Amino acid sequence: MEYSKIIIKPLVSEKSYALQNAEFKKYAFYVDPKATKDDIKSAFESIYGFAPKKVCTLLRKPVSIRTGTLKPGMTKLTKIAYITLPKGKTIETTEEENKESEKKSDGGEK
Repeated sequence: MEYSKIIIKPLVSEKSYALQNAEFKKYAFYVDPKATKDDIKSAFESIYGFAPKKVCTLLRKPVSIRTGTLKPGMTKLTKIAYITLPKGKTIETTEEENKESEKKSDGGEK
């Protein structure tokens, strides 16, 4: 499995934002449901350049939803990985942080 296909995208929620600002920084990512913790750890290391301290996973099983027709719909099976970083390490996960860093670098050059 390719590393770029294991970690799909970061999970942005109130809980994940609170975990990012804790003493031990934890980040939440949507990952491939077939990926193991070792796969997630190695993919994170190849993308960000350092190994995470701990990886916890959570499966969200499909549930039925209302569609307005006779046949109910189902949500997708998703897997979430909560990755704990070593002390002193941080990463950029959202587009807003990337835009802010670009603005700071553009303002300093002029």
